[in-house]
Amino acid sequence: MSSETNPGGAIARHWRAFALSWRSPFTAPVPDAVCDSLLMLQVARLQATLPRLCACIGAAAIAMALAVWGDLPLWQQLVPPLVIVGTCLAVLLRSRLRAGPATPASARRQLNTTMLVAIGLGAVAGWWCVNAFNETERYYCMVAPVFIGIAALVSATCLLCAPRAAIAAMVMTVAPIAVKMMSYPNLGVRAMAAMIVLITLLQGDVVLAKFRETVAMLSLQHELDMLAKSDGLTGLDNRRAFMRALDALLARGGTPLVALADLDGFKLANDTFGHHAGDEILIGVAQRLRTVAVTALSVARLGGDEFALLFDASRGAEQAHGEIAALRSLVALPFAYGTSAIAVGISIGTASACDDGADVVALMTRADRRLYADKAARRLNKAA
Repeated sequence: MSSETNPGGAIARHWRAFALSWRSPFTAPVPDAVCDSLLMLQVARLQATLPRLCACIGAAAIAMALAVWGDLPLWQQLVPPLVIVGTCLAVLLRSRLRAGPATPASARRQLNTTMLVAIGLGAVAGWWCVNAFNETERYYCMVAPVFIGIAALVSATCLLCAPRAAIAAMVMTVAPIAVKMMSYPNLGVRAMAAMIVLITLLQGDVVLAKFRETVAMLSLQHELDMLAKSDGLTGLDNRRAFMRALDALLARGGTPLVALADLDGFKLANDTFGHHAGDEILIGVAQRLRTVAVTALSVARLGGDEFALLFDASRGAEQAHGEIAALRSLVALPFAYGTSAIAVGISIGTASACDDGADVVALMTRADRRLYADKAARRLNKAA
C-alpha cells in the first residue's frame, strides 16, 4: 500500500524523521564528509568554554538568589540556585576528571547530553524567575528576568558550538518569563517582554549563523584536503598521498608491499578514440582497482596511466598477492565507450619489505624495474 493510500504510515514516517532530526546535534544540513570532524570540533570548543559557562550560570543564580532573598518561601529561595550551581559544579568537575570524547559517536552523545542539561537548567531558571516575578515586591519584580535573561544570552554565546543546546536553553528560560510578562496589563512590562523575545530571536539567529559558518569552513577545508591528496580525474590518492601512506606504514612498523602498475595499449586507445575516451578508461581502471584491492591501504594514480597500490604484508601477504593477480584479468575486460569496446592490459611490478628491505627508495625502484620487466615480457608473449 502506498503512502497516498495509507496516510497514517506517511505521518508516522514524518514523525520518526522529525524525532531523528531532533536527536541530531546539528541545526542545519551537514555533509557526510565533514560530519565526524564537526562533532569532534564542537566538543573541543564546548570543553574550552565550559569554565566560563559554568561560572556565568552559577554567578547569575547566586546573584538572583540574593536579589529576591526574603520574598519567596525558603525552599523556593534555596532549591533552584542549589540545583543550578550544583549542576554547573558537577559538569565542570566531570569535564576535568574525564578525558574528552575519542570518537565521533561519543562526541555526539556528549552534545545530546549537553542539550538535555541545558533544557533542564533552562526550565528550572524559567520557573524560578516566574515565581520571583509573582512574589517579589513591585519595585523588584524586574530583577529576576534581568538576571535570568542576561544569563540565558551569555550561556547561548558560550554554547555557539552546541547550537541546539543554546537554543533550547534560551527557549526554556525565556519563554515562561515572556508569557508571564505579556499577561501584565502594564504596557511597559509588555514592551520589555517583547524586547526579551526579540533579543532571544536575534541571539538564536547568531547561533545558527555561527554554526553554518563552521560547517562551511569545515566543508572548504575538506575540499582543500581532498584536492591536496587525491587525483582530480579518478578520485584515487595522488603520488603525495601514496608516499605519505608508505612512510606512515614504515613508521609504525608495518611491512609494506608495493605494487606499481602501468596500462598496456593505453596510448593507442587514447590516439584512436580521443582523450575523452582515455579519461573514461582511466576512471574505469580506478573503479576496478577499488573493487579488487579491498585490503589496500592506498590505491593511487601516480600520473598518466601509472597506478600504485600499497598493502601491509604483515596483515595478509597472500591475500594481497591474490588481489594483485586479479587485477590483470579484471582490467583486461573491455571498456565500453559509446558503441565501441576498448581493450587495454596492465603490467605490474611488486616489491616487499620482506624481500627488498624497508627503504622507500629501494621499494619504489625495485617495483618500477619489475614493472618494466613485466611489460617487456608481455610484449614478447604478445609478439610470439
